[in-house]
Amino acid sequence: MELLGFIFCLAFFAYFPIAGISSILLTRRIKDFGHQGVNPLIRIWWKLFTLFMTFCGFGLIGLSFLVVLFNQQSSLGALILILPSLILYAVTIYQEYQCFQIASALNQGDEYELPEPLQMKIQSIRILGWILLGLPLLVFLPIVISFLPLLLAFILLSSLINIFSLNKRANESELLWLLTVCVEKHLPLGPEIDAYAKTQPQKYRTKLELFSSRLYSGVSLSTALSETPGLVPQSTIVSIRIGELSNTLGIALRDAAVQTSKSLKNESKDSSGTYLAVYVTVIGTLLFTIAGYIMYWIIPKFKKIFMDFEVDLPPMTLTVINLSDFVIANFFLFLPVFSIPFTLLILIHIGNYYGWSNLRVPFFTAWFPRLNTPDCLRQIAQSITAQQSPQIALSSNSQYHLWSDVKIRSKSVETRVNQGENLWKSLQNAKFISSSEAALCNTAERLGNLPEVLRSLAFSIEQRRNRKLRVLADFLKPVIVCSLGIVVGLFVIALFVPIIQLIYDLS
Repeated sequence: MELLGFIFCLAFFAYFPIAGISSILLTRRIKDFGHQGVNPLIRIWWKLFTLFMTFCGFGLIGLSFLVVLFNQQSSLGALILILPSLILYAVTIYQEYQCFQIASALNQGDEYELPEPLQMKIQSIRILGWILLGLPLLVFLPIVISFLPLLLAFILLSSLINIFSLNKRANESELLWLLTVCVEKHLPLGPEIDAYAKTQPQKYRTKLELFSSRLYSGVSLSTALSETPGLVPQSTIVSIRIGELSNTLGIALRDAAVQTSKSLKNESKDSSGTYLAVYVTVIGTLLFTIAGYIMYWIIPKFKKIFMDFEVDLPPMTLTVINLSDFVIANFFLFLPVFSIPFTLLILIHIGNYYGWSNLRVPFFTAWFPRLNTPDCLRQIAQSITAQQSPQIALSSNSQYHLWSDVKIRSKSVETRVNQGENLWKSLQNAKFISSSEAALCNTAERLGNLPEVLRSLAFSIEQRRNRKLRVLADFLKPVIVCSLGIVVGLFVIALFVPIIQLIYDLS
């Protein structure tokens, strides 16, 4: 089993980080130079390197299987030993396959940019690359955090990140209200932004000055905001673009400012997902620490006592002892499992700080196609209120939204509507809305109150989503506590029943 541990360490400290670094470098080079700017020799090198890394992945899988088979483990034991590593190897091999596809597409065709499907692959390659690069830290993070002072520092850091996230949302709302007043009062935006920037901290001031310089150069407000990411939510940029095209910029900015203020108020009140993630991480870390201490120090001493007195152990005690021996002997295989809560918590904090709509997260958004539905409905309502066609909202979405799947589906809906298909049927086929919501929109369109219904429907969808998250958080907390209670109870019963029996026999 020492050989399996060596293979595991080789993968985590060499294979996975190298795969992550190479993936990030490939995507960065394409982003900086375009796929037409890559030297043909470098293209061949990238393809050979991805094939080499794929071969290494299959080699590590084969070696792991051989080690487990030669140690004569049972089928269940072999599966438990090999499964965590096998999943990670499979993910890395898939990553290298995607890199090979991207490398094969370099210098192909006349366009400077890669096709949209390959651009989506670039986003997923970049995210997976950072995950693979961070695996060594994520795997051993539970051990580092297991010390109580570090755990308290980690909790404090989570609270500070939440405060910074709320502060960032407040800055976004404040800037939108400033833009709203300037547009409604016909004040020049550049000088007002410069004056506002002087009252802000250095980092935020630099970004505001860059934003005002783009406004001075004559670009539109939506373009300036899009080229200076992080100032306002990306969905707001789409709404501003609709306002520019329909000559209702002041109304669009006021609606966006009101909506952002409401979101800030709701976010400050309800953070069920973040609190649940912190709760699970803290409880899981404490359980990991206590269980590890019992398995490493207590159970071997109990085992020696029972063997010295030749006590017949009950099946439950034998199961706990065998499980303890197995976990201590193969502890490195269980570290990826213990790192899952920390990974989720880090991702949640990143999303809360930057704003989910400002991040390119192709995995998550493709799995949940209705995430952007409320914003999409409000943007269509904005277009109709301005007496413009809904295609303006769809076109702005496909141009300015950061989520690749939303851009593709918005463009598809726009194309089908231009060809004469019903808007609500197209949105239903693209999984923006359900069949009942499409029927409701059709009815509202006939009755002439479509914008109000669309906004109410968007609000209702968000409320249902928040309610489900709160219910899930309230459900998981007692489940976690009960599960921990069962684990503790099994440990206590398994370890103390033989001691009670031993005392009874000696007396």
